[in-house]
Amino acid sequence: MNQFVSVRVITYNSSKTVIETLDSIYNQTYPNIELIISDDCSKDDTVAICREWVNQHKERFARTEILTVPQNTGVSANINRSEKACQGVWIKGIAGDDILLPNCVQECMDYVAEHPDTIYLFGRQEAFGASQERCDEVNGYFDYSFFTMTPEKQLHQLIFKGNCVPATAVFYHRLKAQKTGVKNDERIPLLEDWPKWINLLRAGVKFHFIDKVLVKYRVGGISTTRKLERPEVYRSERLFYFLYLLPERYKADPERTVKEIVESECDIYNFYYSQSHSKALKIGKAILKPIMWIKKMISKR
Repeated sequence: MNQFVSVRVITYNSSKTVIETLDSIYNQTYPNIELIISDDCSKDDTVAICREWVNQHKERFARTEILTVPQNTGVSANINRSEKACQGVWIKGIAGDDILLPNCVQECMDYVAEHPDTIYLFGRQEAFGASQERCDEVNGYFDYSFFTMTPEKQLHQLIFKGNCVPATAVFYHRLKAQKTGVKNDERIPLLEDWPKWINLLRAGVKFHFIDKVLVKYRVGGISTTRKLERPEVYRSERLFYFLYLLPERYKADPERTVKEIVESECDIYNFYYSQSHSKALKIGKAILKPIMWIKKMISKR
């Protein structure tokens, strides 16, 4: 008998892309799937589009549910909500602008049948939706040799070198994952995956890997400069840095770490200060606040 698999879709202003995502779930070769859609208070008609699509296609699924909230909470909280609603033995997560390849769930189920100790399984992802140059750049972020490393080296990679884990391609056992006690860190609303990988490795979870492309990851083509124009994204990234990376990096090389932080924060401040909008100075000052945290940390040592 085919085990019950939950495919959870997280959406936020996904009206232009979510149909393509839902169609890719409908077209899975694996039969026994429930569909969970969790929307994070979209300002467009994402929810209405999802409701109409589900009404037209619900017979394909063992179960469907659409979750909504009255205010935006961020990606981390949205994923946590969607996981609570899942009832499947296994969970496949996907954002409302990405695409599952038709055999994605079946490939994962074939793997875990042969590797019953699996809790978290990863595959390859392939970028699409932008220029070939940009897609190649994004594909290059992911170093799949990561999955051949020891857990100690994997943790070192994530803390000292960066995140090369393809979040779009993750597949996991619902109850075993719950027993690890690791959830998405809601203190960091717009950076959900990197903290989770660190916490899972610290909890002793092994990362399994299937060397096949399972999903297509949509690239928006947002440059670093455009990204910095969204202070809420910057705040999540800096919170992650101070909560997860700074303690280990400071322990390894305090002088270099402090220098890098100060230079980074000042660069960001100069960017905002150079902008013509009236909030630039306030934003710049707010961004410089973490430097005060560093000073306090140094003074205590």
